[in-house]
Amino acid sequence: MSFKDQSFATRFSAMGDEAEQIFEAWAASTDLKFVRYGLNRPPIAMHKLPARLRYTPDYLTSGHLIEVQGFGQDQICKLKIDKWMSLHYWNTVHPVNLFIWDRSNRRYAIVKLAQFDSLLAEGNATIGQFPEGHGYLAVDARPLFEHAEQVGEIDADS
Repeated sequence: MSFKDQSFATRFSAMGDEAEQIFEAWAASTDLKFVRYGLNRPPIAMHKLPARLRYTPDYLTSGHLIEVQGFGQDQICKLKIDKWMSLHYWNTVHPVNLFIWDRSNRRYAIVKLAQFDSLLAEGNATIGQFPEGHGYLAVDARPLFEHAEQVGEIDADS
């Protein structure tokens, strides 16, 4: 069964973990200093928090806030619309980059929020809805990786 077809509870237990572990390993290998910044499944009712708090980016570096986003076999990056809007707020505080993890091809891309926005403006996105009702922006992997600030591969043995 593909990830998207699993129950929300099953998806929730795994979502973000692999991509964030990959980011941390990559950052350590490149000597990028970072700290965990965003909320990581805290024991509170997240849906009661304002979106700007709920979607605080995952990591903080001296130069950027980093939001980690992963996708799989469908090769479509699905970014919740309310998260995207919140990232724009955070971008006014400290520049936001997306660390995109493509699990199927074991590759990553670093995409500035402005680069992501330009893909939207060029018509490279569609709007969809998760089963739980959250709307998302769907961007195909190809333009994401073509317009990324940096791309690379992670060795399968990493």
